[in-house]
Amino acid sequence: MKIALCKSYFAGPVSGADETLVAYALALHEAGHDVIVVLLFTPTENDQYYARLRRAGIATTSVITRSTAFMILRRLRDFAAGVFFLIFLMPHAPSRLRSLWQIALDLISRIYYRECRAHFASLSPDILHVVTPDVGAQLMIRAGHELGIPVIYQELGTPSYLPALDRYYRQLEKVLPLCAEVSALSPHLAAQWSERFTFLKSLSVMPLMVADCDQRAAHARHPATSESKSECRREIVFGYAARLEEGKGPIVLVKALARLNRDQLVVVVRIAGLGPLLLEVKALTRKLRLDEACDFVGHYSEPLGKSAFMRSLDVFLQPSLAEGTPNSIIEAMAHGLPIIASAVGGIPELLSDDCGILVRPGDDEALAKAMERLAFDPDLRARMGRAARERYLNLFSPEAVLPVLRRTYLRVASARRLSAATSAERVAHPWEVAPEF
Repeated sequence: MKIALCKSYFAGPVSGADETLVAYALALHEAGHDVIVVLLFTPTENDQYYARLRRAGIATTSVITRSTAFMILRRLRDFAAGVFFLIFLMPHAPSRLRSLWQIALDLISRIYYRECRAHFASLSPDILHVVTPDVGAQLMIRAGHELGIPVIYQELGTPSYLPALDRYYRQLEKVLPLCAEVSALSPHLAAQWSERFTFLKSLSVMPLMVADCDQRAAHARHPATSESKSECRREIVFGYAARLEEGKGPIVLVKALARLNRDQLVVVVRIAGLGPLLLEVKALTRKLRLDEACDFVGHYSEPLGKSAFMRSLDVFLQPSLAEGTPNSIIEAMAHGLPIIASAVGGIPELLSDDCGILVRPGDDEALAKAMERLAFDPDLRARMGRAARERYLNLFSPEAVLPVLRRTYLRVASARRLSAATSAERVAHPWEVAPEF
């Protein structure tokens, strides 16, 4: 069976959707399946996701090998996102910038429908697996359907999306009936999307997959239970790894940090990520006199950098205002870290009570209290870290998720060319949902 994993472009430098697609591709390839990655627009040579696929020997093709309009548009977007006055002098500049980017990219993409159809015809895959609701997804779904290729659309987000994404979903709604199957990341999100798109006959579940980290990473920084409160207070490191944009909650995090360090330095937060709010977040840390408590480490672009960042932490934070099921939380679980996160989107399904603490989205006071609780309780951190690692192995490791992908592809394509071992798999993933969900 030839599987085509499809996306408009690699959004980088760090993207959860890109990470998911690459993780699926690597696992399928390592298991001996014929997999190809198809992008609408050609990635740059130094793109980290493209480089990882290339090193693994996975073919990556592009419908549009060269688009001057796309290159110019992307450069303009990247430049505008970093301009000081756009953030501080224009209210809602990041969301406006996103809307303009969507409209322009939509117009560019529509020109290439015939090229997309011809590209899929030449590749002749048995199944198209399309991820994320970007403008290229609609194009690829239409082209695949017209060619008679079964299409799976996998939604990586949440129905409680930010208003800036409304245009994406209104357009996506028009093409979803063309898909052979629509999938969400968890049972809870599948139920929510079935309410949002009532015309869909079924939604299945295809969980996120994260490659296992070095075993030595688990519990690497959990302090010994004999440490004094004073020692714990000085050494506890919290970590945030996400785009610095409104929906990821970096402002909430800085305000919580200010509450916690009001009288003295209690904890340190390491921030890994870039984005339109970078300058605003840095300005707020200076205003609140948090320079010593807030460490901006840039962004990691390779798995080794990600693992090094996770190993430097005691607790991982995800204070998002809107979210699907974040890869970063699962990556932290793989490293045996306890987690504090917002009770939003698919996050409550990621975290059980024994491996993390959920707080109300946007509530910096609740976030500060949760941080304080873990900062002063090394035993609790250790217990939660072990539970997080076990949950990762059961739900999100390649060993747990790869069989779900195989069964989904087999079911949708009605293929019989997978190995007898695959078709004989009997152990279902805990989140697996039948097509009639």
